[in-house]
Amino acid sequence: MVLIARASTRLPFLVAALSAAFGALAQTSGLDAPSIRDGVFTVEQARRGKIAYTGPCDRCHGFKLDGASDDPDMLPAPPVAGPKFLRKWNGRTLASLFEYVRTTMPSNNPGYLSDAEVADIVAYMLSSSDVPAGRKELRLDRALAAIVIEPLAD
Repeated sequence: MVLIARASTRLPFLVAALSAAFGALAQTSGLDAPSIRDGVFTVEQARRGKIAYTGPCDRCHGFKLDGASDDPDMLPAPPVAGPKFLRKWNGRTLASLFEYVRTTMPSNNPGYLSDAEVADIVAYMLSSSDVPAGRKELRLDRALAAIVIEPLAD
């Protein structure tokens, strides 16, 4: 009897905790979550990103950010812009993309790029994917964890 009474007093707490957890999860994938469509970088930042991309990134990912899969002189690498890229990263956050690029790229010298260069390159990748620019630069803060990557409408 005592076990049943204790379990029944914990049940409302458990239901409330689960509801809050699933509510937060649903919110990050719902329409209320900030997305890359909300103008999360500036045109100037994307321009700087294009400059930073040249050299350490284009050797593998191509000048067109398409992975250069048809070029036999290029190392095989995935596209870093466009519909295929956005589909691959669909549902993930800009924080996860930023951290991936920061810690693994360039593949022959991970960590070579500064945080500011990585932010600029990510802005360039988004710009090259036809994501609209905004008025504020992509900032390296906790807000990146809330911005969801999603494919653009056809």
